[in-house]
Amino acid sequence: MKIPSREALSSRSARWWMGTLAVLATLVLVAIALLAAALHALAPQPGEWSTTLRIGPRGLQLSRPVSVPALLRMATHPLGQAWLDGRRIDTAYGAWTWQRLPQDRLRGTCSPCELTLEAVGPVPLRLPHAELQFHREMQDRYVGSLRLVGHGGEGVRTVTLPWKARLDPTGLAVEAMLADTALADAYAVFGSDAIPELARARIEGRVSASLRLRLPERRLDLRPRLSGFAVDGLGTEALLNAEPALACAAVASPAAQAAPGDAGTRVLGWLPRAVVAAEDQRYAEHAGYDLTQMLAAWSANQQPGAPRTQGASTLTQQLAKLVYTGDERSATRKLRELLYAVEMERTLGKGRILQLYLQIAPWGEGVCGAEAAARHYLRKPPAKLTPLEAAWLASLLRESSGAHGERHVDAERVGWVLGSLRGPLSAERRAEQLELLRGGWAPPAGRRVMTGQR
Repeated sequence: MKIPSREALSSRSARWWMGTLAVLATLVLVAIALLAAALHALAPQPGEWSTTLRIGPRGLQLSRPVSVPALLRMATHPLGQAWLDGRRIDTAYGAWTWQRLPQDRLRGTCSPCELTLEAVGPVPLRLPHAELQFHREMQDRYVGSLRLVGHGGEGVRTVTLPWKARLDPTGLAVEAMLADTALADAYAVFGSDAIPELARARIEGRVSASLRLRLPERRLDLRPRLSGFAVDGLGTEALLNAEPALACAAVASPAAQAAPGDAGTRVLGWLPRAVVAAEDQRYAEHAGYDLTQMLAAWSANQQPGAPRTQGASTLTQQLAKLVYTGDERSATRKLRELLYAVEMERTLGKGRILQLYLQIAPWGEGVCGAEAAARHYLRKPPAKLTPLEAAWLASLLRESSGAHGERHVDAERVGWVLGSLRGPLSAERRAEQLELLRGGWAPPAGRRVMTGQR
């Protein structure tokens, strides 16, 4: 048997390595060609819904704009589903892990997920666990369900929303329906970390809703229906005998606080009526929240170019914010606020809620409470205010877009509040007060007027 020489072995090894490198180079070129072809196929057309696709490790990523409709069609193709199976993909809504299911269905799970609702505030809404299942029913038509899982006071709760969607070059139109569901379950899907009150609140009632979502605009049309909403267990009955002066001491400057003993005094006269007219005209009718106003604000805040977020908090909700939840602009804060408001309507009643609000509401310049505000801005107690003075003072509770200077009066808003006053105000007296306003009425000089936070 002839043994190959060292030179022959070296030559054979060199040929093997050259062949291997050639195969690898070919595979790399093929991969690059396939990637280029895929990116070309995914390139967005003018005006088409697009996103940025990043390929490669951090620091060496290749970024290219891609068509979202083409990407969605590719993902729901059997080959795309096979590629997605088992993969974890980071998105603006959280990290989603995908699984291919029988009958060409896809399932994505996310724990936790985040959703920013700009109509409510900049703080993302966190969902402990979401599961999305869907499949393509026909060309550019999709059907699926969204399952939300959370923990309430009595363990794991789930809510499922069936949906269908229609894809076009500019976006995705989604329609979903929430069937009649226990409100306790709906609250639980947000988790007790976000809503700590779930550990002790007993929530009754039912909710159903229809939803229409347009992407990429994230424009959400929400139509909820509530029935039997009631809350117990939050301890708001403690406010029946609470001392408002303690709350004022935490926010008011020493120079702007009410005189000793005045903070708990019942506010009388025209000011309570003016505050209701300015802030919550349906106060006597609602159960702590005004769903009609909430939906109107939601719609207005989603309009392109909206100058600022429009509020729809009732006086009861504003009291809940002042006492319990703080003023963070977020969806979870609104959900917490709603629980306290519903319970306070039962435990405190309308009269006590209004008086508590008047006694601790911030009026700007470190002023806390109606008593201090009337003396600070108008140099008299609330009971001695005229209807016009009360309307002007109530108008300061809402942020104004105008400049604030000495004796500043937003005549349009004050006139609106004055015209909305309910109670024993004769037509002649109302007309007289409006005439004073049109004649240039102003508060006493020397006080710089600033509005409080709504």
